[in-house]
Amino acid sequence: MEIPKKIEICPIVDCVIEIRFSTTIFPNAVFGIIFTALQQDFPKVEKLPILQLPEQLRDSDPNLKFKALYKLMSEDNYSVQVGPDVLVIGAPIPYPGWGQLFDKIQIVIEKVFQTNVISQVSRLGVRFINFFDEDIFPNIKLDISINETPLASANTQLRAEIAKHGFSNNLNISNSATQQLPGNKKRVGSIIDIDTFKVYKQIDFRKIYTKEIETAHLAEKEIFFGLLNNEFLQDLKPVY
Repeated sequence: MEIPKKIEICPIVDCVIEIRFSTTIFPNAVFGIIFTALQQDFPKVEKLPILQLPEQLRDSDPNLKFKALYKLMSEDNYSVQVGPDVLVIGAPIPYPGWGQLFDKIQIVIEKVFQTNVISQVSRLGVRFINFFDEDIFPNIKLDISINETPLASANTQLRAEIAKHGFSNNLNISNSATQQLPGNKKRVGSIIDIDTFKVYKQIDFRKIYTKEIETAHLAEKEIFFGLLNNEFLQDLKPVY
């Protein structure tokens, strides 16, 4: 299958690259060091709501362990979220395209690596959430049936884990999704959410991170475009 370089009608509403890591410095010092390295490109700082929780609770709850505490913003609406053991780079929406995003990712990661805050990377995640106004199930190459009867419901959700290119890919498809819009408005439709990740042990991530991130993106892209019916894909105006 030939994969488009891009689609003109882009459904991406969220895109983040997450790096989980360990450090040898005092955890509360991580943010200050990373902010100093990035503040020229990301001058705006926002405290995230999780900071309102007691530190002891954040440290003891496994669901809160890899949560960012601060958010940095650039003038062109890229974001970097920082926690004691996590770095999350977010793309602006409308999505600028992988080429521009990957350039920004490399700039951020190189500057963070130069601080020597990260001693070991334990996990890489690349996540794309795509939103559609219509029911997505009739437009994808996926048949769901019960006792040979097609399952057609206004509230259908599918979750699966797919292995591809050495990465695990958590696929979530739903036709009953809601997107929050400015002005307290909501958009109702469908999502294709692909969270691509790999866990690392004793790897010098700095030497391989560009290839790993590119491979994760390729895995996600192949799964996404492999799902779409050709007619629906053409409606999105692919560019090859």
